[in-house]
Amino acid sequence: MCALKHLPSDLIEAILPFLPSKSLGRFKSVSKRWYSLISNPNFIKTHIHIYTENNPNPDPTHIILVPDEGDCLYSVGIKQLNTKSSRATVNAKFLKLYKPLVEILGSCNGLLLASDVYNNLCIVNPTTGEKVPVGKSIHGTTYGFGYDSFKDDYKVISISGMGVSDSDPMCKTVSVYSLRNNSWNMLTNFPYQQHDQYSHSQCPGVLLNNNLHWVVRNRRSKLTIAAFSLANEEFCEIGLPDSFNYDLDKVSRVFALGGKLVGVLCDGLLSPDNFYELWVMEEYGVHMSWTKCCVFENNMHLCFEFFAQVSCRDILLGNNDANKFFIYKMDEKRCTSVKIKRCQKVMVYGTYVESLESLKRFR
Repeated sequence: MCALKHLPSDLIEAILPFLPSKSLGRFKSVSKRWYSLISNPNFIKTHIHIYTENNPNPDPTHIILVPDEGDCLYSVGIKQLNTKSSRATVNAKFLKLYKPLVEILGSCNGLLLASDVYNNLCIVNPTTGEKVPVGKSIHGTTYGFGYDSFKDDYKVISISGMGVSDSDPMCKTVSVYSLRNNSWNMLTNFPYQQHDQYSHSQCPGVLLNNNLHWVVRNRRSKLTIAAFSLANEEFCEIGLPDSFNYDLDKVSRVFALGGKLVGVLCDGLLSPDNFYELWVMEEYGVHMSWTKCCVFENNMHLCFEFFAQVSCRDILLGNNDANKFFIYKMDEKRCTSVKIKRCQKVMVYGTYVESLESLKRFR
């Protein structure tokens, strides 16, 4: 610390934006000058720009949990899950936020898209506690959330009526909320249909390579991925592995793992001993690059509804009816059971990275 006093101020200002958010949070207490510098919206913008340029698909650092009783959020550090034990117990940290949040609909750069007990939709930074309202959360609507680096803007994607059939008069429309403009804009009709007959709601969009992804069925009833570009605000299709389309009873998901898109094929949720196939898209957008990376049997009689990255070779498996979740270790081909202290029954709702991103710089 004594050495820092002798560094030129312009050199300090050039170095700090390259440091991790967690370190910068601690460095705020060094001095009033450092606090003012690190809290400055221009500094935060520079830090986010450097961070997203060097880490376009960053590894998550925390898992968001919602107890069954609702009205609060808990967080678990992913490093706590790196255990060789077949059964582990971790402590969940209570997140103190201004209003209770009960559902997480997306995450990006340390910000969460969430809804509270009154169905208010908001963007929140769980690290700093900042929160801004977005509108009302509407039942039956599918959401996505991401960062448009070209316009330095965070966007919320809303797809209404996604679960209805093509013969239903309810129109499937796409709307986009801009945090910078604080406004909604309706774009176009959504030419796809929810694919999962066993699910009452569509999963939130999976963020990867500045696109949001959903597994859907197109007008030809073919299973595909609808990818929404945050920059162009347009949809394109990314084909799934051919084997995903043969059986309508099979259920599919996508998630991000190690900066790559992963397709999950489940052999029917109604089977007590189903299996899961995981396919990795080695080169984004190239159909021929789909590669089957593992197959594992589900002998725990649980329906896994949530998949997320823990490390490049470990996958978080979650469901909405348990007080624990599982880590599947691909190299060892086994599952580790993880129980949560302080929560009798939890739902896994997503992952995020710690960030100093300030919502005030958009106001």
